[in-house]
Amino acid sequence: MRAGRQWVGGFLIVAVALGGSMQAQAQPAPGGSMDPLSIPKYVTPLVVPPVMNNDGAADSYDIAVRQFQQQILPGGIWNTLNGRNDQFPATTVWSYGPAADPTPAIAPDPSTQFNYPAYTIETTAHVPVSVRWINDLVDAQGNYLPHLLPVDQTLHWANPPMDCRMGASRTDCSGSSPMPYSGPTPIVTHVHGAHVDPHSDGYPEAWWLPAAANIPAGWAASGALFDDATGMNDGTLGYADYLYRQDQPATTLWYHDHALGMTRLNVYAGPAGFWLVRGGAYDSVIDGKKGKPAILPGPAPVAGQTVLELNVPSDPIRTALREIPIVIQDRSFNADGSLYYPDNRAFFEGLNVPGEPQQFPGDPELQIDYVPDSDIAPIWNPEAFFNVMVVNGVSWPTMEVAPARYRFRLLNGCNSRFLNLALIYNEDPEDDVPQLGELPFIQIGAEQGFLPQAVEIMTGFATPLPGDGTRPKKRTRVAAADPQQALLMSLAERADVIVDFSDLDDGSIVTMINTAPDAPFGGFPDIPADPSTTGQVMRFVVNEKLVLHSDEATTSPYRLQPVAEPRLGASSVTRQVSLNEGESEEVCVANDAAGNLVQVVGSPHDPSGCPAGSVPFGPKEALLGQVDFTDPVIPAGIPMKWTEEGVGVEKMVHLPSGPVGVWVTENPALGATEEWEIYNFTADAHPIHLHLVRFEVVGRRAIDGTPSIVGNAPQPWESGYKDTVISYPGEITTVRANFDVAGLYVWHCHIVEHEDNEMMRPYFVGP
Repeated sequence: MRAGRQWVGGFLIVAVALGGSMQAQAQPAPGGSMDPLSIPKYVTPLVVPPVMNNDGAADSYDIAVRQFQQQILPGGIWNTLNGRNDQFPATTVWSYGPAADPTPAIAPDPSTQFNYPAYTIETTAHVPVSVRWINDLVDAQGNYLPHLLPVDQTLHWANPPMDCRMGASRTDCSGSSPMPYSGPTPIVTHVHGAHVDPHSDGYPEAWWLPAAANIPAGWAASGALFDDATGMNDGTLGYADYLYRQDQPATTLWYHDHALGMTRLNVYAGPAGFWLVRGGAYDSVIDGKKGKPAILPGPAPVAGQTVLELNVPSDPIRTALREIPIVIQDRSFNADGSLYYPDNRAFFEGLNVPGEPQQFPGDPELQIDYVPDSDIAPIWNPEAFFNVMVVNGVSWPTMEVAPARYRFRLLNGCNSRFLNLALIYNEDPEDDVPQLGELPFIQIGAEQGFLPQAVEIMTGFATPLPGDGTRPKKRTRVAAADPQQALLMSLAERADVIVDFSDLDDGSIVTMINTAPDAPFGGFPDIPADPSTTGQVMRFVVNEKLVLHSDEATTSPYRLQPVAEPRLGASSVTRQVSLNEGESEEVCVANDAAGNLVQVVGSPHDPSGCPAGSVPFGPKEALLGQVDFTDPVIPAGIPMKWTEEGVGVEKMVHLPSGPVGVWVTENPALGATEEWEIYNFTADAHPIHLHLVRFEVVGRRAIDGTPSIVGNAPQPWESGYKDTVISYPGEITTVRANFDVAGLYVWHCHIVEHEDNEMMRPYFVGP
């Protein structure tokens, strides 16, 4: 039995089932010391990420991660563009940029390409790309910079000091100290969705430290499985050279950090950007009415443009853009502008009320000496939801658009938050009484390329389009799985969409809203996000003066027929894998008379178990694993940690430092096509990502044999190739993939708080 959590009216309800009743406590929406309602919305222009200009050999980059400040909140440089006088401070962030560029004083800065989010890397299908990824998290004296956020050393993490709680001193283990880590930061970059060799995939144990002057003696400079494309780097150089095959169709990828046990913190600090693949056999769409190649909205940004050219609202380059990547993230801030991320587990439980410290298992400030005797991590939170929506690096932005068609490449870049997006507008902008309408998304692509059939998505509807110009009418629209469902995006999912503003009057305001919950998602119906904060994402304002002659040439989205790729053949192997949630074996909790969650004397693994009226505290961790069919009617999960030595088969990975053994339970043959049945034994939905492969969603069914809550067939937007899929609670989600590159990879949940605490497993392709 686990604590139940939900949001009601902007307050977190924490409830523990005790004796058949639910006791609850309400707390303010989570965040730092800055009140999100104090931040004005829709006063900052949407930042359009420029394309990275490498100023060197084609398709070769030297890209560094650095620390700098950026104006995420209103104020600073944005005041010079909008004439306002907002006084919000800049925020310290990390992000990527060309190593040859200077570090900005405050981004966005046209004199440098360092920015959050990072500039987009434009690539061409079948043209390999090489990148030297440099860990440049050092100060002006060359000394390392400590992490911006609290790192929990008790998790199974990179662990450069090699301070292991159990066993011999080594990297990539659970540490013994309950205090936040203050040493140099490990990074390893992963291009999410790339078809890539294992040496350049960004394996979580392949991290490296900056080449700082003050690395403590005896510390490891790199992870146990550090490797790169050269085979010569020993991990002490502060960088890794990666080579990307690019042998995949045109699509929207993204790049971000993937260091073991701290991805949630590294990505939250800022380093992530789009990686677009263009060209190839399947980068084409047909006009179904004319039988000729369709014209998609464009242009997109190109290399050489500066961040201000693309972000001064009146600049002709910006106003001509019709294809724009958009990453949506949630963040919270402190009064000084710094990023807020919780430094104790009480955050998830709603117990960290300002001025009212709570006694709670594992809180390092309250019970430092308790941690060695507890299996609850002191700092890690199972999921983290924040109170400010940040789009392309600014809070609640706005964008003037022509009454024309636009192509948006959407990415859910949040840590834990699912998104359910819709476009709402006032049908008569001059009417004082709003008559709200909804503008549809026409989704043409997902994570791994174009869909075989475009889909019109509105709240409650997901209608596949024939591509002959026919517009669905109200009576012919296809109902979504739930009336609340709109453009649902789990963590790391991408949606390539067209939005047509053509029929809107000048001055019309279109607001992108989010109606997914401010809490763990398990499927609809659910309590929507707080409409005053996280229920709003960004705004578009129609300006007829921005119309271009070229706008008339774009093809109606209702006439688009993407070129379908061949489907995978039949699978030769079907595997059963599981998603699981761990409860404490040492801590029991109950609600006190005031409704507070408190620890009680007792132990879940003692013969007597937890005392009456209490339950094992959880979740302790999230885990992947296999399936136990001992009871054929009611299968059960077999939870496995990231490292389960002696379980499965030991594979030898040959590195410059020598062979390293890795124990795996999933070992597809090279070239095999397999189906993976993902059994979700938890109470939440999980976005599951497999490295290396692009897969087909085969379908879903409940573990007990009843129909899936969203239907047994793939959802309409899951008809193409994907790399991330939603696995719903109590269900079996089946995907099919071809494993065509030999070597060591991982599969994991992309709720990054989950992958950082055991919900990730290695798998090995080939002998």
